[in-house]
Amino acid sequence: MRRMLKTTIACGLRWSGAGLMKRALDGRSRMPWIVAYHRVVEDFAASARHSIPATLISRAMLERHLEWIGRRFDFVPLDEIESRLAGRGGFRRPAAALTFDDGYADVYEQAFPLLKTRGVPAAVFVVTDLIGSSQIPLYDRLYLALVRAWDEWPSPPEEMERFALALEIRAGWRHGPRGASDPLRMLLHLLESLPQSELERLAVSLERQIGVDAEKQRAHRPLTWEMIRDLQRSGFTIGSHSRTHSLLTKEGEDTVLQETIGSRRDLEARLGVPVRHFAYPNGWFNAATIRAVEAAGYRCAYTSCRHRDPAHPFHTLSRTLLWESSSLGPFGGFSPAVMGCQADGIFDRAALCPLSHWN
Repeated sequence: MRRMLKTTIACGLRWSGAGLMKRALDGRSRMPWIVAYHRVVEDFAASARHSIPATLISRAMLERHLEWIGRRFDFVPLDEIESRLAGRGGFRRPAAALTFDDGYADVYEQAFPLLKTRGVPAAVFVVTDLIGSSQIPLYDRLYLALVRAWDEWPSPPEEMERFALALEIRAGWRHGPRGASDPLRMLLHLLESLPQSELERLAVSLERQIGVDAEKQRAHRPLTWEMIRDLQRSGFTIGSHSRTHSLLTKEGEDTVLQETIGSRRDLEARLGVPVRHFAYPNGWFNAATIRAVEAAGYRCAYTSCRHRDPAHPFHTLSRTLLWESSSLGPFGGFSPAVMGCQADGIFDRAALCPLSHWN
């Protein structure tokens, strides 16, 4: 029902021209559309059983996205967006840029051949401490552990609270444990409540108690340096997504500097080229992180909501996060009308963004 309503609204807005009017009124017609993906997989349904669904898109659906975007936008690299916006040169016609966050190996295996064949430029934002290792992003580790806990524990929310309190980890249960009634809601609650060190301690303890499925973890493996160099040689932009994917708004000044300056130095030492672009982990930023990213020498930084700082426009560049279901119609297939509303910003939820970006 929800998808049917969404598609009906999308079709009405597209056919009436209201979506294009909103795009013009919001100033989006003068700005490039920057889209963000995470993992690219062969089989969405199979992968979604042990991954966060909203981080996944199948290769087939990504191909539909590329076809739709390519008919309406010029694909441009991030460096061109920066130079054109800085020089106020503008674009001949609407421009779009593709980005992939976290640096998963399946971007190289599934997306890279498709993009290379089509000649589409893209950027990959990598977590430098994970590159070439057997480690996976901390939030993936936590999610996999929580899924196992939900399968094994009779009352998972309450047991999770007791488990955390036994470790003296106080996650600020604002609505009681039942407010986080499934693994994803629990993960989001923990990410919003705890710094990286506490999340790591919780993940290690959970893994010790309920075990680790090595095969499921392997599906989230990161890029290797060899893969990254191959992407770079083929024209991909390699940007930083921090050293460890710490949520910078939850961390102290020293950690933020290590995550921003450190990751840039790591990449430049390995790749031998300047690294100009940074994506805030989870899209979270505030005044302090903007200052740190600027001080680290990045020319541009990218968010995941529509809030922008007029004083720092190049360090609060908005992106649209897309995944398998972002463009589905009522019957589960790709909907051009829904995709058009994504491009026009109809589904943006800036007004509902819970973060305080200016403290």
